[in-house]
Amino acid sequence: MVTIRQILLHSVRSVFHNAKFVLLMLAVNAATALILSVPIFNVLYDNLGHSLLSDRLTQSFDYLWYLQFRNLYALQLDQVPFNIYFVVGIYTLIQTFFLGGLISIFHIPEKNHIVDFFFGGVRYFFRFMKVLFVTLFFFALAFKINDYSGDLITWFFKNSENAAADFILKALRYILLIFLIGLITIVSDYSKVSLAVGDRNRLFKEFYNVLVFFKCHFNEVFALFLIVAIIGALGAVVYNIAGRFIPRTPFYFLIISFILQQMLIIFRLLVRMLFYSTEVNLFQDLSADIIPIESN
Repeated sequence: MVTIRQILLHSVRSVFHNAKFVLLMLAVNAATALILSVPIFNVLYDNLGHSLLSDRLTQSFDYLWYLQFRNLYALQLDQVPFNIYFVVGIYTLIQTFFLGGLISIFHIPEKNHIVDFFFGGVRYFFRFMKVLFVTLFFFALAFKINDYSGDLITWFFKNSENAAADFILKALRYILLIFLIGLITIVSDYSKVSLAVGDRNRLFKEFYNVLVFFKCHFNEVFALFLIVAIIGALGAVVYNIAGRFIPRTPFYFLIISFILQQMLIIFRLLVRMLFYSTEVNLFQDLSADIIPIESN
């Protein structure tokens, strides 16, 4: 059995070997952002395109203008949440499709052409959609448990002056929520990997198999997931620190901020690929059949 370090190094090489697919995912991200931003850009341009107020807004925010803007374009702005819900739904479907392609090329590194990527997306799309719906159900359940536990803590301490205990318990419930989100994500990811690597269709049986796999190899699975998550978090920390040193004025400094944001998006896409690459490699290694060596 290979070590976590070997799995991580092999997965990093595999991600950079298939970095061309980042351009495809980046294009989809850019198209999604464009669809969401164009309606808001149109109303802003209609209101500020020929106004001297736009120069003043680059220096400081004008709350009176904001209230007038919200009142003038209330109908258009009310449509923005619906646009977001629709685009997020389409984006989720596309990412689920891409996920099938990513897992297929990580599973069989020799077949990493664009055609193989799209073939894997088509082949596993409906299987992964089933996993997605079950995952969303458990995410909703986790948030409901978090809400109800918060209400229970508030009710329990409503006649108490023990603010410290109330604060600690409410903090612990958020830690529990993060743990549940991580656990659901791990089971969901490995269920998709198991369905693809084993080329199986029985969803709930794979959920059970993955739970058994997770129980037997908890340390390896959780440690590798945590390492990749920390790598992703470090990228966000570096971005936030660097962003503090970029001036907001004059406006052309926004170009530097935009470039930095695109670098963060690319980094996050690479980390997303690294998650699935490590999961595929670890699952293949830990679930491989052991062939006994016969000695003569």
